[in-house]
Order: sequence, then structure tokens, then C-alpha cells
Amino acid sequence: MKDPMPINLQTPEKTRELGWQAEARDSDGHLVSCHAPFDGDEDIVWYIRESMDQKLTVTIWPGFIP
Repeated sequence: MKDPMPINLQTPEKTRELGWQAEARDSDGHLVSCHAPFDGDEDIVWYIRESMDQKLTVTIWPGFIP
């Protein structure tokens, strides 16, 4: 990724601290997207599928799943 914006360099710990429940990163470890607490299982499945289609690595932290 050329000239990533500061958000793309955010650590997983910072992402979690800011209240996001999930994140997706590219193969270089750059943050590509975040997701607020999920509304249900369908949201989780959607986020994982969308991220996997883009070959991103998804991390979902526990504690917010309804």
C-alpha cells in the first residue's frame, strides 16, 4: 500500500480501544475496515464474506455479540 493514511496504520489494540468489534486487514497488516458492534449473526456472516472476498484477514473481538 503506497502512502497509507494514518488510520491504516492503527494497531488492533487501538481499534479495539475505540469501541470497534471487528476489523479487516490486508496481507501487509494495514487496517482496511472496521465494524461497530454487530446486530446479529447475519451481520457477522456478511462482514466475514465481504472481507474474505477481498482476501482480507478478519478479527472479531468477543463481548459485543448479542
